[in-house]
Amino acid sequence: MEYDSHILIIFAAKQEKSMEKRFNIYHLAAGLLLILATNCVRGPRMDVLQYTSEQETASEADCPLTHRLGISLEYPVVKGDTSMSAVLIRQAIFEAAFGEGYDTLSVEDAAARYADDLAAEFKELSAAMWRGWRAAGIKAPEVTEWSDDIEGYFAGQNGPYRSYIVNITDFTGGAHSSSVTNAFVFDTRDGSRLTLDDLFVPDFDAPLAEIISHHIPESLSGEDIEALFTPDIQPTGNYILTSDSITFIYNPLEIGPWSLGTPSVSVPIKELKKAGLLAKKLRMR
Repeated sequence: MEYDSHILIIFAAKQEKSMEKRFNIYHLAAGLLLILATNCVRGPRMDVLQYTSEQETASEADCPLTHRLGISLEYPVVKGDTSMSAVLIRQAIFEAAFGEGYDTLSVEDAAARYADDLAAEFKELSAAMWRGWRAAGIKAPEVTEWSDDIEGYFAGQNGPYRSYIVNITDFTGGAHSSSVTNAFVFDTRDGSRLTLDDLFVPDFDAPLAEIISHHIPESLSGEDIEALFTPDIQPTGNYILTSDSITFIYNPLEIGPWSLGTPSVSVPIKELKKAGLLAKKLRMR
């Protein structure tokens, strides 16, 4: 059978177009698989926004005490804000910063409600103290401003794992303020927290404590080392994970006197891998 040359040309052109279409589909599918694979390794791309506010509260009646609340919080968002992992991370951040009952709100509503609750608590407490001082003939203290400062920020990343620190400092008179630092490591793929049991092999405590204690001199001076409650520093779940190290953070009075503040000890990831302690595959510089 003989075919018209014009028909053959049209057939060839259709075949070429069909092959090009299939190639484009395969290329698109490969690209999507690459994106999915990357997200599985690195987690979804999260943008970081920052919320800041400051509020002054005066006492009731003629009490001279005042209160200042300062808030500075970084929090994650994903384009379209549909990522459940970002929602879970935000909830954990808000709960760490403000306490229970604020985690499901927006950052603006959570901060505003917390500020109102803290102001009401301060007014009630300061009024009671002022009545007591006057009844006992006690003069008001020289320092009359109380304060609370809440600071939260991302503090390093290793693959899909992002670290976050919440510092809370309050001052209610006296010789000095009090503070607490809470650290978290989040898996950005699902919003879960990475614990020491997730990160290390079973029975890691003793060998990890030995490594941490070995790195103490890099973090503290000689006098501070002598002031430690014990030379054997145990691992703490209060830690951050960066591209090349794991830093263990100890709050005041946890491993030493108040004068030590909030000491921290960093251990290189390479050293932990060499010791066979890591259960997770981490990036190393």
